[in-house]
Amino acid sequence: MIVGIILSAGESKRMGTPKQLLPWGNTTVLQHVVDVAAASRLETIRLILGYRAEEIAGRITVPAKAGIAINQDFREGMGSSVKCGIKNSPPDAEAFMVLLGDQPFIDTKVIDTLIASYRAGRQGITIPVHNGRRGHPVIFDSQYREELLSISDQGAREIVKKHTENIFEVRMDSPNVLNDIDTPQDYQEARKQAGESF
Repeated sequence: MIVGIILSAGESKRMGTPKQLLPWGNTTVLQHVVDVAAASRLETIRLILGYRAEEIAGRITVPAKAGIAINQDFREGMGSSVKCGIKNSPPDAEAFMVLLGDQPFIDTKVIDTLIASYRAGRQGITIPVHNGRRGHPVIFDSQYREELLSISDQGAREIVKKHTENIFEVRMDSPNVLNDIDTPQDYQEARKQAGESF
């Protein structure tokens, strides 16, 4: 099985408010990401919370194939959330898809395309690329489990840098794999792009 690990434990410092709970259509940014992941071919999902975890968890509806894991070390950076996700995944996982909780433009088609590409080639690391730039989500084969459990606050990018020969890039027509939401300006631009009236 491929486990989806949704990283959403950060403090949203640049946003000034928990971006997970920002309105997105009829729901919130994080709920939308969770729902998209749940509708995909991912068999199991782990939602990683940290900062204000109880508040955020209380406003998220968790689908049957998902579970919440709390990263107590969230202040140590994204790497700590990746490790939390790996530790809370089934031991027989064949791979891990790392998704960002602030990427509401990712849809099931992107997720399923990456899964199909991974399964077709069984490359170690499967990454979406748009116009030569790498984005998210990223699939890591379980052969990197122990390395992922020892990454620093830089996150999984150090694994990518270390294993360049095992990377399979999947070309995407849409720039959505590059776009996340970090600042109020990002959020306003994302709303415009989505054509939403909030």
